[in-house]
Amino acid sequence: MNCRRLLIFLLPVLPLTAATQDFDAIKGSSLSSLQKADTIFSFARKSFRKGRFDSVDYWLNKGQAFAKESGNPETQARYYVEKGNMYYMLGRFKEGTEQIHIAKPFLSNTESYDLHNSAMLIAGNCFSSLMLNDSALYYFHQCETYNNIKFPYRNWLVYSAIGELFNHADDPKQAEQYFQKAYNITKNKEGKPDHGFVLTQFANFYVSWNRAEEFGKLLAEYNDLMAERKKANGSEPSHNLLYITWTKNNPEERMAFMIKVRETSLAGGNYQQAILANGYIINYYEKNKQFAEAIKYAEENERLSESSGSVYNMYLSIGLKYSLLKKLGRDKEAVAVVDRLIALKDSIVSLQRREQVNFLEAKFQNDKKEKEIVLLNTNNELARKEIALLNSQKELDIKTIALLNSQKKLSDFELLRQIEMQQSLARENLLMDSAINNEKAYNLSITREKEKEAALSASLGRENVLRSNELVKERKLRNVLISGAALLLIAGGIILLQYRRQRSKNAVIQKQSDDLQVLMKEIHHRVKNNLQVISSLLDLQSMTIADDQASEAVKEGKNRVQSMALIHQNLYSEGNIKGIRTKEYINNLLQSLCQSYNVTNDRVKVKTDIDDLKLDVDTMIPLGLVLNELVSNSLKYAFRQRSDGELSVVLKKQPEHLLLRVSDNGTGYPGGVNIREGKSFGMKMIRAFAQKLRAKLNIYNNDGAVTEMLITKYNMA
Repeated sequence: MNCRRLLIFLLPVLPLTAATQDFDAIKGSSLSSLQKADTIFSFARKSFRKGRFDSVDYWLNKGQAFAKESGNPETQARYYVEKGNMYYMLGRFKEGTEQIHIAKPFLSNTESYDLHNSAMLIAGNCFSSLMLNDSALYYFHQCETYNNIKFPYRNWLVYSAIGELFNHADDPKQAEQYFQKAYNITKNKEGKPDHGFVLTQFANFYVSWNRAEEFGKLLAEYNDLMAERKKANGSEPSHNLLYITWTKNNPEERMAFMIKVRETSLAGGNYQQAILANGYIINYYEKNKQFAEAIKYAEENERLSESSGSVYNMYLSIGLKYSLLKKLGRDKEAVAVVDRLIALKDSIVSLQRREQVNFLEAKFQNDKKEKEIVLLNTNNELARKEIALLNSQKELDIKTIALLNSQKKLSDFELLRQIEMQQSLARENLLMDSAINNEKAYNLSITREKEKEAALSASLGRENVLRSNELVKERKLRNVLISGAALLLIAGGIILLQYRRQRSKNAVIQKQSDDLQVLMKEIHHRVKNNLQVISSLLDLQSMTIADDQASEAVKEGKNRVQSMALIHQNLYSEGNIKGIRTKEYINNLLQSLCQSYNVTNDRVKVKTDIDDLKLDVDTMIPLGLVLNELVSNSLKYAFRQRSDGELSVVLKKQPEHLLLRVSDNGTGYPGGVNIREGKSFGMKMIRAFAQKLRAKLNIYNNDGAVTEMLITKYNMA
């Protein structure tokens, strides 16, 4: 048991231990500080590509000391920019901007294009994620100007980011302009390596603004681009446009949108776009087992393909129709369709063969031309070698003439050489005597060498003994290493077994979590239904009460119950059972209260400025009851003396608190109102909830009644 606990404890430490060993090896090496910093940075980048941000943080913290010690501004800037990028990927946007700010002095002392470009893009993206749009636009425009000087093509990234910023700010006109700029840059680039990504973003934008006609054009272009890539690479593309576009839409919204795309395409005569839209509609009906509806669109695709003369699309449409008829059990009609499928398949095969023959013919002609060029080059080379051979033959003839002349001169000197030989024989006799003496000395040296060889053989014997001892030690060490490796394998097997057991436990826990989430949704649904029944009963009860004050009290109670019912409705209707979207909830609450008090928009204009936050239930219930009380007071009392009223509701997230402000342009609060001593039930309830939320409550008149709460105790979901 203790052994198993020890292994589980050691598992998370293994990668960090390996990193520590690598760092110790680098630290103890003879490399310079700059070389150590560069080596450690390469480890950080490797971990970044694998998404292991804990290792990235470890390596950057370790390498930053060497970067600082080196005094190289580019290396120091690279570390800070990489940290900013890491914080951006982790969603810690404020820390990301701080790292880019620290990098600025070092960036000013370097000319690296990649560093400057990355720093400005990271800063812009972080500020955009923090919804600080002015700061984000400042960095994006700086990056645009810098790219125009160095590398204009990279501006497609800048324009895409600005387009997303304006889209989130609900400014579709500006967003479309920047998406169009990014589209124009990548479309005209040979090879189009980034065009698929830009098309996906642009199409997402048109879907979010329900612009079917423009989406249809991009859909057709996207499918053509993916077909080209598949033909070039022989594999499917790595992402799908409609999957990315519709991850947030329900099936009914997708269906309505694709029908609109189909209608606009048919009206404009764009049959290819209509065929693509029909394909997604058929898929929707087929998944819902509405095969009869799906067949209608398959037959329409058949007609459109026949009109456009596309044999391949006609084959796909008829094949889809055959599959749907089989699923409906209409076998006779399906058999009748088979003959057309076979004929179309033969046509497609013959067309493919023709294309293949044309391709092979073109390839043959190209190969033939290349071989002719090689042959011409070979002939030219042979001609050059023949010319060189003729030149060398001429040089040989000249050398032969020179040799004959030299032989005549040699015959003149032959006599002189014989005389010199006689003189040299006399000198050779003298040398022979000295050679005999030298041989005696040589024999003496050989004797001495033999003595040295005997001594050397003795030393070699001692060395052999030492080597045999070393071999014995090496064998023992090898046995120890083999034993250690076996122990490591056993430990690895135990770790793998524990990992598999833990994974099965995680699967059980995940299933229990999913079941619990479904149960929680059902509970919230039932609570909402019960609260709705209570609200309806209170509404019916108020109609039977003759006393106006009692009827009004019951009506107020009904509105409070309705405000809580809306919270539970949001909890089970959204994916997150712990949080409520404030914007949607408050708008629904205002609409419910206006209907309850029979207030129309032409009499009282309701204005809202609400951040799209997601608050937890413990925060939202008291906040909703306070808001219900304040809006009810305004609708009941503020506009008695005027027919055109204005009600404003503001909920903003500020650095240290949430700001809730409800104001109107009505009669205002009566003079001398005291928020701490007001004895009305509504005022007591507002004070109680303000205390629960640790909120500062301000009530005053400013061309009407104004109530502000600065909420410090709140939780985001």
